[in-house]
Amino acid sequence: MSRRRASHSESLGLSSTMNEASAYPFSGMQQNNAPQRRGPIEGPNGRRLIRRVTWRSSTYKLMACLWVLGVFYIVWLIRDVFYYPFYSSSQQPLTPQPPNDLLAPYLGRQECDISSLSLFSPPQSGDGNPYCQTRDALLNAMSNGGRHGFDAAYTSQGCSYRWFTSAEVCNILRKFDGIIFIGDDSLADAYAGFNILLREDLATGSLREWEINQEHSHNCRCESQFTSASCLPLRITSSDDVDAQDGGKPTRRPYSCPSHIPHAFLATAGSPAPKNAYEKFRRMVGRGAGRNKPVPVVLSLSLSTSYSLATAKSSMEEWLKLAQASGRNTPFLWVGPTAPGLQKDSGDNIHASSWQYSQDTIQEARDRGLDALAMYNATLQADSWDGKHYGEKVALIQAMMVINWLSAL
Repeated sequence: MSRRRASHSESLGLSSTMNEASAYPFSGMQQNNAPQRRGPIEGPNGRRLIRRVTWRSSTYKLMACLWVLGVFYIVWLIRDVFYYPFYSSSQQPLTPQPPNDLLAPYLGRQECDISSLSLFSPPQSGDGNPYCQTRDALLNAMSNGGRHGFDAAYTSQGCSYRWFTSAEVCNILRKFDGIIFIGDDSLADAYAGFNILLREDLATGSLREWEINQEHSHNCRCESQFTSASCLPLRITSSDDVDAQDGGKPTRRPYSCPSHIPHAFLATAGSPAPKNAYEKFRRMVGRGAGRNKPVPVVLSLSLSTSYSLATAKSSMEEWLKLAQASGRNTPFLWVGPTAPGLQKDSGDNIHASSWQYSQDTIQEARDRGLDALAMYNATLQADSWDGKHYGEKVALIQAMMVINWLSAL
């Protein structure tokens, strides 16, 4: 008996049915009482669809994610446009105040418009221990610092010096029986800043304000203490000027320290110094109960001698000899010259000569066992009112540097 060969259409249908049945054995039947299971995605005729991952589809998805993130980023950038108009209308406008202004309690703070932050940049809190640990490191750091901009705050190099509070300054001065400043008008400005700090008075702290008449009452305040020639004769030259009393009551603004540490400025324009300066020096080193505390000496000569190195060396020798004869412990600090101001023409070579004088005198001081503090960098980018002298801001910085040296003794 002959068999009929299956037609082409029948063979295709049979093979398709067999393939689908073998590929999906559970597609047409279910287990008894078993929950219906969801099979894979099926196409026409029950064929399984396979998702193919290509570089094009991946790129599309990546670009879509980046687009969404970009939209969120733009919204985050412009959030202030929608937020701050409503925020500012609900609160009073705030006036920013400089934090930790150590000159805030000083008399004349607003009038003179000087804050400690305009003079001194405190180190960052995350720098570990940024303050100088030795006296040599302190003097080098204060001498070789700089300013980030004209008349900006002065920053020491390497390690930082400190800007002490009034209470801290008083504790430092308590270590001594007296402090003596000897020099010309450049050091006189630093001594004026010293009195301003101790009296906490930016307006007239360097002057005998009780002697100011009505004519000069408005002309000898703040910066005029340094720039007005009529105010200079009113400057304090000794702590005795302020500590004097009338009828048991202070007649003037006293020093902030409860214990009165004597200090004085001895004016000299060369070497040898005037005899009255010798006499005041002997009285100062002879003061103090028990005579067991040091009497530091701050010495400087520059403008009055036209940067004469020979005169500077002679002055160091004469004051060292006088101090040794007293038998007291008298540590010395030589203070170098200030830099010429911008008003000085560089054609006369004064900038080079003042810099060389600063380097030479510092070396001579160290050779004689004196500590040395350069003031050239501290005044190089500071505002000078006449090209030679500087105002109240520089005087306060100089005075605080001297106090830092005293703290390291």
